Amino acid sequence: MTIRIAGEQDKHQLDFAARNIYTLPNDEYRVLPSSLKDGDYILEIKTIRIIEPIIKVLVSDDMLSARVSFYPGINTDRKIKYQDVILNLTEKHKISPKNIDDKALKEAIELLNEGYIVEGILVCQGTPPVQGKDANIEYLFEKPNIKPQLLPNGKVNYREFTKFIFVSKDQLIIKRTPPDKGMDGRDISGNIIKAQEGIDKSVEVVEGVYSNLEKTEYRSKYNGHIILSGNTVSVLPMLQVNGDVNMHTGNLRFEGTIQITGNVQSGFIIDADDIIVDGIVENAELKASNSIIIKTGVKGIINKGSIKAGGNISVGYCENANISAGGELSIEKYCFNSNIEAAQVTALGKDTIISGGVLDIFSELHATHLGSKNSGKMEINLGYSPLLQNKAEKIKVEINQLSESMEKINDVLSKLNIKDPKIKSNPKVKMLIDSSDAFKRRLPLLERKYNDLMQKSVCDAPKIIVEDIIYPGVEIKMLNISRKIKSEMSRVEFTYNEISREITNKPIQNREV
Repeated sequence: MTIRIAGEQDKHQLDFAARNIYTLPNDEYRVLPSSLKDGDYILEIKTIRIIEPIIKVLVSDDMLSARVSFYPGINTDRKIKYQDVILNLTEKHKISPKNIDDKALKEAIELLNEGYIVEGILVCQGTPPVQGKDANIEYLFEKPNIKPQLLPNGKVNYREFTKFIFVSKDQLIIKRTPPDKGMDGRDISGNIIKAQEGIDKSVEVVEGVYSNLEKTEYRSKYNGHIILSGNTVSVLPMLQVNGDVNMHTGNLRFEGTIQITGNVQSGFIIDADDIIVDGIVENAELKASNSIIIKTGVKGIINKGSIKAGGNISVGYCENANISAGGELSIEKYCFNSNIEAAQVTALGKDTIISGGVLDIFSELHATHLGSKNSGKMEINLGYSPLLQNKAEKIKVEINQLSESMEKINDVLSKLNIKDPKIKSNPKVKMLIDSSDAFKRRLPLLERKYNDLMQKSVCDAPKIIVEDIIYPGVEIKMLNISRKIKSEMSRVEFTYNEISREITNKPIQNREV
């Protein structure tokens, strides 16, 4: 009797089946090459024993699969029936009939009954559970750039880097994906295999952050900078630097308030809505859209460094400083040899003094002392707003450019017969006509804006109030009328007389410094 193996041929499998499945001694079988096909083998059996067909079922430990192996009977005509195998699988191995692969099983039984060994046929497969995914927290803001800036010439600007994370109002900063419950599976017996749910993660908010109801999106309440510690997040509207602005901090740019508890060293830049410096500013550039407070003072070199604010500026002192305030400049102690631009200036401490430098003030200077006995040149200009005049000048440049462009376009159009439909419909001609029309509409708007700024840039009633002494050498200009102080004057107010076009003075009474 000969037995073949179905599928890929392996003489060792036939030898294993003879010894371990059929338990035949060596003298009762041989594994021989097949005469029907090269590479095939047959199991030749020489025994008088009767061995019934053998069914072996291997169920995986996780109960998710079952494989069946069939071995033909020896010296018997008995055939394996499909129902017998089904009964074996369902009764003995508790496999659900719904999970049995009928086609694979029937094909295997057919080969068995033709005298083939059929091994490892997958006849049943369950559905493994899909484990739930853990919650995921995604941070959507950029990490700080702590590398210095590489300039086009190959040099490195060690001041241009940031250690802070800045965000805008309502900016989406964190996305949280909730945990997934997963999907249950079923084993080959039909039992449910519960999926393991994902682990939840939460975002802990301290301040400055709001979320949707589902807590899947987190946004900043205002322009600020992020403080992140583990899963705890805050957005602060004020950036506080504990210590100096130096090579460790780099330049600072922030849409909010920056407070420096130390000094601002020479050459550094701070740009923010509001700036507060507890210490000294040395030859640095500070620019604020609103206000600047420098509690100690500004010490610099003329034409190096600048302090500019759209609103008010307050300083303890300023020495060789360049200061420009859209609003009021307040000086607590002294101001020496500085270039000042402001809507108005107050310096009203008991011993506060302004001496030297150039002051361009729109409306009013109110000070305790102006000049000093041994001071150099000091020039005070009142009545004009440098800030508004600069804005007007920029508009004037645009007006001139617009007028020049209109002239050129009109010159070209005057040489064309634009009444001719063909010429008028030419794309280039049409573009010139459209540009000319746009310029004609824009020019009056710019001229009105220019005239309005120029009108607002002039103060009709500028004045200087000196609570104690103004010293000789101080030169006052009001609306281009000049007056040089030749002797000490005490408790005096200077105003512009529009009728006589001169600067007049009168004593002040009952004022407290």
